[in-house]
Amino acid sequence: MCGIVGFIGKAPEKVLLEGLKRLEYRGYDSAGIALKFSDRMDLFKAKGEIKNLEKIVPNETTARIGIGHTRWATHGKPDETNAHPHVSSDKKWAVVHNGIIENYIELKTKLNDFGYDFYSETDTETIAKLIEYFYKDDCNVISVLNKTISSLKGSYALGIINKEQDGIYFAKNKSPLYVAKCGNEVMLASDIICFKGFAEEYYPISDGVFGYATENGIEFYDNLSKIDVAPIPLNLGDYSNLNTYKHFMLKEIFETKTAIKNIIEYYSEKNNINKFDGRDISKINRVKFIGCGTAYHACLLGADMLRKKAGLDAEAYVASEFRYQDVCVDDKTMVVLVSQSGETADTLAAFELAKENGAFTVAIVNVEYSTLAKNADIYFPIKAGVEIAVASTKAFSAQLSVLNIFAGLVGERLGKNSDPLYDVRKLFECFDYGNINDFKLLADVLRYNDSLFMIGRGDDYYIAQEASLKIKETSYINSNTYYAGELKHGFLALIDDATYVIVFATDKNVFTKTVCNAEEAKARGAKIILFTCFDLSEADAENFYYIIKVKELGNSLQSVLNIVPWQIIAYYTSINKGINPDKPRNLAKSVTVE
Repeated sequence: MCGIVGFIGKAPEKVLLEGLKRLEYRGYDSAGIALKFSDRMDLFKAKGEIKNLEKIVPNETTARIGIGHTRWATHGKPDETNAHPHVSSDKKWAVVHNGIIENYIELKTKLNDFGYDFYSETDTETIAKLIEYFYKDDCNVISVLNKTISSLKGSYALGIINKEQDGIYFAKNKSPLYVAKCGNEVMLASDIICFKGFAEEYYPISDGVFGYATENGIEFYDNLSKIDVAPIPLNLGDYSNLNTYKHFMLKEIFETKTAIKNIIEYYSEKNNINKFDGRDISKINRVKFIGCGTAYHACLLGADMLRKKAGLDAEAYVASEFRYQDVCVDDKTMVVLVSQSGETADTLAAFELAKENGAFTVAIVNVEYSTLAKNADIYFPIKAGVEIAVASTKAFSAQLSVLNIFAGLVGERLGKNSDPLYDVRKLFECFDYGNINDFKLLADVLRYNDSLFMIGRGDDYYIAQEASLKIKETSYINSNTYYAGELKHGFLALIDDATYVIVFATDKNVFTKTVCNAEEAKARGAKIILFTCFDLSEADAENFYYIIKVKELGNSLQSVLNIVPWQIIAYYTSINKGINPDKPRNLAKSVTVE
């Protein structure tokens, strides 16, 4: 979940800092850069956000090469000692790393036996010392790199420099890494957004591949054999900065309708929507939806959509649990993997298990150049555009919209549905962002709470889970979610007159039952906040402490209309508490470690 950037060219200190800012969504516990001069290599490290690193890096240097890193801590606390880059004992090698080296303790023990001491708690320092160890007996760096990565178990994206050599070495396995060239300048990065404004194409690096970049070109190796890698055109769409918004989270919430429009335009093209052409799915008898966090909540709703539209047995699983449960997966199983980044480590591990068991794999992804998109049997892009804020907003709504289309397509292939785009078009027609002032008022109420409860039934319960996650992520409020019918089976013990209970009730079929469950909490003193799309009489409305009303859509994409208000409420609750909603503590955007 760390961010890596490397650069060969003019003013690397400026390019590295700008690149790290673009990658800060991947971690902001600490940051550092290494700059190579003609006669030395200087390191700069700082705890916290990139702005702290900016204060100590010189504005102008004569360096021509550098590597940088922004960290989300996995091994060792977030401080300057554990910040990257990490160096070899002779201070000639510097390494930045994203991923986890699973056998680093074993390697560290062996290196200790050979006389190497360690200054940090990280697994990455082991890589720097290992390179130094191999280089003592073999001055061919390509051979040394091959020996090094052959010794590593786990995931890694590596940027490496040597103070006596004019280039950047790199290697990749199960963590994203890309390289681009413009004239005699070269950039290395863990996300292609760093290449915006630098190059018009980039080179993807496959697992197990390593190489070397200089002003004269880029070389790629698989084992010890040089290989050719074809460049890919850089297409980042409308990726931009904050513009008039104070935070990316708010900007991205208000890009939701544009994302839905993009989805309709993309899937209205016959070549884009005919994903199953030439593929027989008639033998599929069960579908597994897999995701993490927000994507898992999309999976819960996606499974429900598929059951309704196609009549198939469909279940949702948390990716990190999927591999360790006794789930039935074979060649009659379709596995649908949902991920904003397409690089989520737990989801990729579940994907590998699905493929090993012969399943037909479908990826629902935002990042179309990602590992998941490239390796699934088919993939459905969600067309949400770049999402920077850690708390996912527009991507969740886009995932639900594309999952609805997917469910409709499967139903169509099975003769049970006629227009896969109908629901999404209807959503776009009636979409709005609701009464922002109402949301701000509720956010002002919630800011004073240490905990709150959310209840619902069916899809309302699933949306309550996502709303609760947004509140937790951005405001650090201990928000808990329960099925409405479960109140009397334990949850009521937590209720008193200081408790807020938010009732999600947008399903007409269970509205009365859900409200009756809320009355059980009210009788114990709770303040009941109703979230609904139905009109209430004045007498009924008086039963509630606060009411938030949204439009009624009448199909399963009601969930999109339901979640947007809670994204806005979560945003303003965070602002009211003085928290940066883009960078919640202890979290990062792209979770590339298991």
